[in-house]
Amino acid sequence: MTLNLLKQIGITTSFEDQIIQVDPFVEVKKHTLQVESDWSSASYFYSITALSNVGSEIRLSSYKKESLQGDAVLANIYTFFGVETVYETNSILLRKTRKPNKEYLKIDLNKAPDIAQTIAVTCFGLNISCELTGLHTLKIKETDRLEALHTELTKLGANISVTPNSLHLKRSVEMVPNVSIETYNDHRMAMAFAPLAIIIPIEILDADVVTKSYRNFWRDMEKIGFQLNKV
Repeated sequence: MTLNLLKQIGITTSFEDQIIQVDPFVEVKKHTLQVESDWSSASYFYSITALSNVGSEIRLSSYKKESLQGDAVLANIYTFFGVETVYETNSILLRKTRKPNKEYLKIDLNKAPDIAQTIAVTCFGLNISCELTGLHTLKIKETDRLEALHTELTKLGANISVTPNSLHLKRSVEMVPNVSIETYNDHRMAMAFAPLAIIIPIEILDADVVTKSYRNFWRDMEKIGFQLNKV
């Protein structure tokens, strides 16, 4: 991503055989670049849209169709859940156009592991089985995210198993309400589970961990009508 941005302002770079080279320059012409928003942060609003009724819409800025971010694959993945992404000038419109028409999702997230938590919770909320692979880096994040997902989704009634590289979720026969979700000092745990409040009442413990990456998350959630307990 950094090298691509440098190229956009006329700086010559290369990345071959694990060697990065940035050529010297005498002068860079004036450019105006729009800083794109973080696609992994958009994942939580994709989940909200997916868990909402058909016809629901959320508009986000600033996102590009030709993004350099790996997590932009969200737009394709969430079509599985009936969410359409409409690209507008410097923004996207998320629209729930239909109910999911399948009951099983299998996807390799090796290039976008940070959205795995959100996808797993979305699948659970929609009663969809899934197999997510390419997740080996999740064990060395703020917490062991695979084990954390296993623990918290099990509390909610999920039939879930994990390996050092994958997550396997089967369709659940029940969804347990009023569960307190531990966040393990991990911002993505709090944000991934919050959209479930559309379906059942839940409590997010140590909710302020979201300020690491998204200071206004709870404010924005309340703007779109969320009612959930956060401690």
